[in-house]
Amino acid sequence: MEVLPEQDVLTKILQKKLENTDQNTVLGASIVEYQLHYISGSPCYKGTIIFQNGDTKDVSFIPFDTAEGEKVRDIYTYSTNICDERVLRPWYVSYCENISQHIICYDRFHDFLKDWLPMWNIKNSVKDTYGLPHSVIKTQISKLLKSVNNIHESGLLHLSLSDISNYVVINNNWYIINVGGNLNQSNRQSMVIQDFQNFGSMLKNHVLLDTSWQERNDFLNIFASTNVSSNRLAQILLDNVFTKSSYDRLQMFSKIHHGWKAHSRNCSMLKNAIFSKKFDHYITNNGWDSVDMGKLLCKVYWHNNSIEKNKYNGQQITSLMKFCRNVFEHYHQYGGNVNLIEKKVRQLWPGFLETLLYYY
Repeated sequence: MEVLPEQDVLTKILQKKLENTDQNTVLGASIVEYQLHYISGSPCYKGTIIFQNGDTKDVSFIPFDTAEGEKVRDIYTYSTNICDERVLRPWYVSYCENISQHIICYDRFHDFLKDWLPMWNIKNSVKDTYGLPHSVIKTQISKLLKSVNNIHESGLLHLSLSDISNYVVINNNWYIINVGGNLNQSNRQSMVIQDFQNFGSMLKNHVLLDTSWQERNDFLNIFASTNVSSNRLAQILLDNVFTKSSYDRLQMFSKIHHGWKAHSRNCSMLKNAIFSKKFDHYITNNGWDSVDMGKLLCKVYWHNNSIEKNKYNGQQITSLMKFCRNVFEHYHQYGGNVNLIEKKVRQLWPGFLETLLYYY
C-alpha cells in the first residue's frame, strides 16, 4: 500500500474559479494537505485531510478517469448545493498527478452499499416475519426517498440513482453520493420522474429481490406509475405504506375513511377510481365480507352490529374502507396483536391499502 501526499496544492482554493477547465484545478474547502492510500483498481481510497488549523479528518476518495474532469467538477458544484442528512457533500475535488486520476473527497464511509448488502443478509432478512420490510431496510429506504425528493426541491437531479455505486454506508446508514445535474422548467417533469424510477430500479435489482413478495411488488409498481405529475409521484412515494409499521398501516385506513367521510380533502380521484371499478376485484361473488376473517376480525365485524341490521355492505368498496377503519379503532378491545391483525388484513385484501393511497 503506497501513501501519496499532495502537499500545499489546496491552499487558497476558494479563490479558484469553477469555469477553469484545467484538469489540475482544485475545488473545495481550505485544506493544506491530503494523503490517500492508493490501491490499484480500488473503487475508493481511504485517506486523511489536514486543515489549515492543524485538525485532521479521515476521508474516502472516489477516483475518476482523466477524461472525466468535467463530470467531477459538475458533481462538486451540484453536490455542495445540497443540505440533506443522507446526501454526502464533498470536501473538495482535485486531480492527483501521482495516479493520473481525478478524485472526489467525502467523509470516510465504511462500505459501498453493494458490498454492505451481502454482509448484512448473512445475519438478517430483508423481510420480517410479518411480511413487511425489516426495520433497518424500511428506515433506510424511507430516508433515501426523502433525500431524493430534497435533491429535486433544491433544483437538482442526481442522474445516476440506478447505479448502486452511488450509495455508501456509514454505521449501517445509507447515503447518496455524486449528485450530478440540475433541473430546468423544460425537463423538470420527465427528469424528476426518471430520477425516482432510477432509484426504484436500484431497489428492485439490488435490495428487494424477492419477486414473489406482494408488498414489494406493490411498492415498486409505484415507481412505474404513468399519467401522474412529478409532484404527485413524489407525494405517493413519500406517503407509501411499504416503509410504515403495522400500526401505521392500519391507522392509514382510519385517516383515509375519516377524510373521505368528512370531505376534508378532494377525493375526486378516489371517487373516480371506485366508479371505474378499480377496486371491484376485492368484491367476490358473495361480497368482500364472505372471506374467512378469523376470530378477531369477526369480533370487530360484529362490534355493535347484527344480522338483522348489518352496517356493512359486502358489495361496496366504501363499506370495506369503513370496516378496515373499524379494525384499527377496535382491535385493541379484543386483545389483538397489531402485527398479526394487519398481516391478516393484507392477506384477505392484498394491495387494498396501497391502491386506496394511490388514488386518495
